[in-house]
Amino acid sequence: MQSFVKESVAIARIASMSRQELESLQLLKLKRLLNRLWISNAFYRKKWEGKGVEIAKIKTLQHFTEQIPICTKANFLQDQNDNPPFGTRVGLRDEVIAMVNLTGGTSGQGQEYYGRSQKDVMTQAFMHFIPWFMAGLRRGDTAVNCVPAGGMSTGGWGPAEGIRLAGATGFHLGGSLSTEGKISVMQKLREVNFIYASTNYIHTLTQALIKEDLDPAKTFPKMKSVFIAAEGYPIEWAANLRSTWNCPVHEGYGSTQGAGFIASTCDQSVVRSDGKRGQMHLFEWAHIVEVINPETGLHVSPGEEGELILTNLDIESSPVVRFSTRDRVRWYPFNFCNCGLPWNTLEAGGIGRYDDMIKVRGNNIWPVTIDSIIFKNNEVAEYTGRVFVDSGSKTNVEICLAFKPGTDNQEKINNMIQILREQIKEHTNIWVEIKVLPASELPEYSYKARRWLDERQKGYKESV
Repeated sequence: MQSFVKESVAIARIASMSRQELESLQLLKLKRLLNRLWISNAFYRKKWEGKGVEIAKIKTLQHFTEQIPICTKANFLQDQNDNPPFGTRVGLRDEVIAMVNLTGGTSGQGQEYYGRSQKDVMTQAFMHFIPWFMAGLRRGDTAVNCVPAGGMSTGGWGPAEGIRLAGATGFHLGGSLSTEGKISVMQKLREVNFIYASTNYIHTLTQALIKEDLDPAKTFPKMKSVFIAAEGYPIEWAANLRSTWNCPVHEGYGSTQGAGFIASTCDQSVVRSDGKRGQMHLFEWAHIVEVINPETGLHVSPGEEGELILTNLDIESSPVVRFSTRDRVRWYPFNFCNCGLPWNTLEAGGIGRYDDMIKVRGNNIWPVTIDSIIFKNNEVAEYTGRVFVDSGSKTNVEICLAFKPGTDNQEKINNMIQILREQIKEHTNIWVEIKVLPASELPEYSYKARRWLDERQKGYKESV
């Protein structure tokens, strides 16, 4: 059993539950949630009545997944457009709302408003604290938060609250300082024990340190953990990051709909001792998480990929019930990991978006797949990709690649490019063109990376 159960009374009880006890707690909370929403939440009651749902007949977790319909982002947006600002799904009087969270809108469909009660605010703070405590953050540590702070997103204020609950000293540098500015502040600190950043930004920060001839492990020798979130990555990249910083790399999965983090790695971190991917354990006492095959609607088998469907069990205002996240994850049962926790898991480093998939000539291009191929090469600094229509009305895929300083052997570069093209062809059935550019000509990502552009609509219009 994890060592942290001895150090946190709040986590010890839920971490020590049997699987049967955990599922019994889920069912108890679920019944209370459904009864409350039937009485007080116009959005869910209308949706369920329209599908002939009878709350009294839901007596098991299986009944729940079989009888309660899935909700989508489009459902929420329509509700709040008809009943601004929160929609009827807020379920509480407006004067009870203590905070408003807003989704990022990266899907292009629009931004969802989430009104939160005072209890919800405290719950979200706790859901940010748990994964960092699991990763080793403790009272008196110095934590650097590189994610942009403030604003209306859950991720804009949650990190500060999580660090505060841990009793650590937080330096919130995201959004207000350049990468060089962050490095300057970090060097002035007595010590740095913990860094929180998006997957892409820790890559940017690490490369900037190396460019300034600063060895991360020697410059910050008391690092306990680097904690990443928001995007997938190749396992080779994570292993190299661990070696470069000389500390474990941990990962969490969360969202505004999840009211913070809903999963995090155990003490095996994102790279296990056998070199395989680690597992992010789901916080199932606070959520019901399903991973379904989008085509059949059935739960996937261990080791299979599917869409994550989310239900809040502890959120009062604007809860989500069987929400279609459009996140593509790989699911495993709790006993797949030998750490002893009773919580089912998602594979670390494998989170993707169904919305990000680009179809080219009948073939699927998943950005996370290309990331895994390209960033296996430690010499690569950054890349971007685009799909476009050329003057001859032919669809092409182009990747612009930048190498790290010192990678100047042209024969070696040519060989790497050819190997990359062959590997991408093997995984996508598409031949791509690869151009090499200086790193200064490619974007620098401060949070989530949007490396791919689909420019075909523009090409179609120009050819008319």
